[in-house]
Amino acid sequence: MKMLFIVARDSMLSELEELLRDNGISAYTIINNVKGQGLTGKLYGTFLHPDINSIIFSALPSDQAERAVNALTALHKNLATQGQPVPLKVFTLPCEEHV
Repeated sequence: MKMLFIVARDSMLSELEELLRDNGISAYTIINNVKGQGLTGKLYGTFLHPDINSIIFSALPSDQAERAVNALTALHKNLATQGQPVPLKVFTLPCEEHV
């Protein structure tokens, strides 16, 4: 199993959830209001700097995680053609289910 871990702008959530559904992923968790700093700058979530991230994670069989990563990579590549840094990071981690 793999843990799929996606960090993205909150404004991308609908598109990302649709992509997950299109790739057969129906079980995932979303954490909203995620602040931090990365390639696209610092996220404050304030009135003057309203950008905020969300995290989506899902425990998946390895083949399903690979399909999702391929789809997310294609989305990132498509968005990157617009010349701006893309506020999307995708990670997979080994995952064991214990209960």
